[in-house]
Amino acid sequence: MLGERIRKIRKEKALTLNNLAEKTNMTASYLSQIERSIIEPSLSALRKISACLETPLYVFLTDEVDPYVLVKSNERKKLDLPDSSMTYEFLTPMVSDKNTNLKMEIIYFQLEPDSWSSDELLSHPADECIFIMQGEVDVFLFEKKYSMQKGDSIYIQPNVAHRLLNTGKEIAIGISSISPPIY
Repeated sequence: MLGERIRKIRKEKALTLNNLAEKTNMTASYLSQIERSIIEPSLSALRKISACLETPLYVFLTDEVDPYVLVKSNERKKLDLPDSSMTYEFLTPMVSDKNTNLKMEIIYFQLEPDSWSSDELLSHPADECIFIMQGEVDVFLFEKKYSMQKGDSIYIQPNVAHRLLNTGKEIAIGISSISPPIY
């Protein structure tokens, strides 16, 4: 699997075995054997390959088959909750998707004017950062209120109950980053 990942990334970067051999000061034959899983590279050889492919070392050491996940704008997972004035689009894969090694979720949201994100304060065991792209939003953390406008952000610690209120006359738009993802 390691060899397959190296080959895939090398080809994505339009490099031949000879190109990579020159960059790493290794022979094309040696690299070919690594890519065909005939031999395992040493950690120092893997570091050189990683550096030349401009790919973090962990990508080669993880169990994930595909270390990159592209989410096209027209293929985002949408979450419309019944009786809610908030809509969500996942900019990253959802945890329920094929990829279970996710370290964060990033969600684009829209909140209708003069409405709440939820009926009550909600909490989760993850860090969250909310960035407002459009509109005016009040964020309630327990009983404390923080008024936010376009360009403002707020960082919320794990297990802090919170909810949002769109206080403006237009749809509020924002992005929320949650780490680790909520299962």
